[in-house]
Amino acid sequence: MLIQNVLGSIKISEDVLSKIIGLTTISTNGIASMSTGIIERISNKVNGKSLQNGVELRIVESGLEIHLKIIVYYGVKMHEVCRELQHNVREAVEKLAGLSISTVNVKVQNILNKKRDSREKLLNVQLQF
Repeated sequence: MLIQNVLGSIKISEDVLSKIIGLTTISTNGIASMSTGIIERISNKVNGKSLQNGVELRIVESGLEIHLKIIVYYGVKMHEVCRELQHNVREAVEKLAGLSISTVNVKVQNILNKKRDSREKLLNVQLQF
């Protein structure tokens, strides 16, 4: 992403923007994780880009379009979590990168049950010994 000013230009890579967005997303209450397809997940683990999973960026005339795929916890009010996420991502990108955001689109792809997930982790830990 290129920013022009009187002193010159500033270029911010898509990887950096994706990391900012990923960190902001996982720190938003009610969100379990970012969501990806299996091929993207494997590729990103190999490349060390786990925080960029589920983030798509597009440059349009009116600014930057951000598309997010997320997994939320069961029992949260999804519309409120998504609205808060849109606000948090817009604020973080505008504040940290100085870029104009046209839209932040959020797609909830799955829900996660905290209790069941905790039991599965406990079972996996017990099976390893």
